[in-house]
Amino acid sequence: MTLATQHIMRIVAVLALTAASASAFAQSDEYRHGYADGYAAGQRAGNDGGNSPRWGRVRVEEADYGVRGAFCDARRAVRNEVERNNGNVRADNELCGDPAPRQEKRLRIIYRCGDSEPVRVSLRENESTRLSCRR
Repeated sequence: MTLATQHIMRIVAVLALTAASASAFAQSDEYRHGYADGYAAGQRAGNDGGNSPRWGRVRVEEADYGVRGAFCDARRAVRNEVERNNGNVRADNELCGDPAPRQEKRLRIIYRCGDSEPVRVSLRENESTRLSCRR
């Protein structure tokens, strides 16, 4: 075998090993993401611990942000805030934009815990609260 052929064979071998290791890294990265997602879902589902049949996880049913005649649906944003911040929610334009510029807005939330009666909360712009299922 000539020196050029040996050199080409080495390059091919290195490229093959590189491709195989990249595939292994991609699989392990995918596994880690799946594990993390599953763990987070289990944590969210088990927040109540099963000890309280009536008071469990906060279920946001309605959330509107704005002023009379100019509201936006903040349900998804409030749900995300509750999950990310251990129940804490802040009424501000980050929820769903500014539906009424230069006017003080309110955030109105209706939520439930388990099969409880609905809980109604109202916040002025820039106020915060914690939605909780604890009595």
